[in-house]
Amino acid sequence: MTTSTPAPHATTLDEVLAIIHGAGGPLAAAPVPLAQALGRVLREAVVAPEDQPPFARSGVDGFAVRVDDTATEFQIVDFLRAGDWRPRPLAPGEAVRIGTGAALPADGLQVVMIEDTAMDGERVRVLQRDTVRHVRERGEDARRGQPLLAAPCRLSAGALGLLASLGVVAPSVARLPRVVHVATGNEIVPPEQTPAHGQIRDSNSTLIRAFLAARGVPVAQHRAPEEFAAAAALLRDPAGGAPAADLLLLSGGASVGEHDFTRRLLADLGFEILVSKAASRPGKPLIVARRGAALAFGLPGNPLAHYVCLHLFVQAALDAFAGLPAKSPFHPGVLAAELDNEGAARETLWPAHAAATDGTVALEPLRWISSGDLSSLGRANALIRVPGGAGRLARGTTVPFVSTVPPA
Repeated sequence: MTTSTPAPHATTLDEVLAIIHGAGGPLAAAPVPLAQALGRVLREAVVAPEDQPPFARSGVDGFAVRVDDTATEFQIVDFLRAGDWRPRPLAPGEAVRIGTGAALPADGLQVVMIEDTAMDGERVRVLQRDTVRHVRERGEDARRGQPLLAAPCRLSAGALGLLASLGVVAPSVARLPRVVHVATGNEIVPPEQTPAHGQIRDSNSTLIRAFLAARGVPVAQHRAPEEFAAAAALLRDPAGGAPAADLLLLSGGASVGEHDFTRRLLADLGFEILVSKAASRPGKPLIVARRGAALAFGLPGNPLAHYVCLHLFVQAALDAFAGLPAKSPFHPGVLAAELDNEGAARETLWPAHAAATDGTVALEPLRWISSGDLSSLGRANALIRVPGGAGRLARGTTVPFVSTVPPA
């Protein structure tokens, strides 16, 4: 009597994301120079090391005079530019010409804007004067010890400018994951090669390399024939174990056909299979596995499935490695045109072009024929989440979407 093996359980999209976040623990933190920190995830909160600004300074070009001095003509006794520091008390009738950002020479001063004065040699006459002091007080931006950047957070250009102003020149950030990618399949040839009948150019390797590069993550890429022994030999390190990678990506071979050996390969390398099939399309034959702190993905060979799996599931792994908290990647948007899902039973991630319009995100569904169809990817910058069995969705319907633009 022959006993059949039950089909793998199809894991919902939300379940897959939760599994990835639960399995992908944060990588260690390390200091990096500011020039290398853009887009990295800060792992230690930053507080003001001193009052910001650290001294009272002029907010305008003009003349510093005593607040209690009501004279209209003053003797100019000094000229201070930004970077100068010459403290001195001012007597009644004295003024200091001062540039924007220059440290005030004493307390209790007001700066009269240069536009409101008239100079005559070493004297200045005030044409009009109001009560505004035009002084940036010490500590008005932040007091010493005040939190300025919480962790974890992704470092933007503005955040790096703030760190530079604080003298934090080597912020502690999550280290980048070591990524290995192997493309399998006897039918694929390099993009620069003309395919023979029955062959196709390898677009997935370029897609993965670009996806990771946009996130500052390097990748070691290899190509293996559709043979278990050759792929296993490529991936084993000299000690006979799995490669020293935090993230292993395998393109192709994730289904259940005779030549689809990804599950067997991962098991041979010591990985535990966490997901064998996703209950969404494209990308149903998804495999997610874990070996210690490392994660592995068996990605379906079709390029649109690659695109979806990268921007949902591999992105979730990168976030988990960086120490970012688990959260839904979806945001609300509005359909800019009708979307016909043809009554697909499974949940669908539909390629779309997103554009901000009047405070909302308008989503234009893009035409695609199958998960092997790349024609929509030239304009795609979003994926619309369409419930299973939804059929036609009218223009103006609010739908969840995930952006495929690299996180800032």
